[in-house]
Amino acid sequence: MQYFVSKTTPRTILIMFDRDDLLLESLQEVVKEERVDTAAITGGIGSLQRVHLHTITTTVFPAVDKYWNFTGAIELASVQGSVIGGDAHVHVTVFDWDSKTTYIGHLEPGSIVAYRAEISLTVLEGVKTERYTDEKGEFRIRQR
Repeated sequence: MQYFVSKTTPRTILIMFDRDDLLLESLQEVVKEERVDTAAITGGIGSLQRVHLHTITTTVFPAVDKYWNFTGAIELASVQGSVIGGDAHVHVTVFDWDSKTTYIGHLEPGSIVAYRAEISLTVLEGVKTERYTDEKGEFRIRQR
């Protein structure tokens, strides 16, 4: 993995992942190295040999999640998300060649790059945020 950081504002980071890199874990490593508290994950593409995702399955509270793990020729079509309080929250769209199925969900640890992947993020300099659960039990984000 390697990454490039713009020298102008807003600070933008382009991360290039190599074969066998763990996608989420490597992204989180860059976030930590670059001391990113808050950012928008503006895009990403690539290929995976293993993917681990989860998605909601109900609209009742609390949410019931379904987790998937699969391997094979997987096209990483889209990456979006945010970094809140230094923690990356990543959503992906992937296409599994073997099943000819498109999956959309939250990226989980353990997803492995096949050939290469690229993710870009724009840092919100000077913004400090955190995730929390409010008095109703709902997930929220606030500025610290």
